[in-house]
Amino acid sequence: MAIFKQSSHCCFLIPIKTGVYLITIFGLLNKLSGFYGLIALDYSDPIVVCVHIYSLIALGLFSLGLYGIHNDKYTYIRYFTLFYWFDFLISTATTIYFAIQWFVYTDHNLLELQDDPVKKQQHDDAFRIESTVSIIWLCLIRVIHLYFAYTLTCYYVSLGKAHYSKITASVDEELNFSGYNELEEEEEEEDKNDNDTSPLAGRRRQA
Repeated sequence: MAIFKQSSHCCFLIPIKTGVYLITIFGLLNKLSGFYGLIALDYSDPIVVCVHIYSLIALGLFSLGLYGIHNDKYTYIRYFTLFYWFDFLISTATTIYFAIQWFVYTDHNLLELQDDPVKKQQHDDAFRIESTVSIIWLCLIRVIHLYFAYTLTCYYVSLGKAHYSKITASVDEELNFSGYNELEEEEEEEDKNDNDTSPLAGRRRQA
């Protein structure tokens, strides 16, 4: 947890809790694609269908995470942070899979350009440039997703420190209160013993 030191800002500008709010809302909007994917009725690729179903499940978990953040529910935020890292791994794996399917195994040649070598070369060059830009953009999104996971974890760690500080303060207060009561009882008992052993007390008893 040393690398997740307490931070007060997200992206060096936004207060960290506001940043976590925005990160969770972005995630909710992203997971809505699962709903639209299922109503599109395209079930030709089972992996795509599984991704859409996972997005719907993640949509519910992100909603619980937003609820926990809004109400400072430490347990909710803990499990949401763990799930966010899991979602990062799943999203990275699916991104790599679909990128390989599109850039490696999909034929992008146009049949109408087979007889025109010049246009075919122009098409290939354009596709190569577009592919490079797309891959860079996908990598940038993965880095942003990683930073979001890091920010959420920093918020969870800072919240955990505050949470345990409150618990420790409450325990100390309870112990101090108990110790104060015991000290009062001991002082009262000592005063009583002093009164019982004083000569005046003996005279009063004789009288």
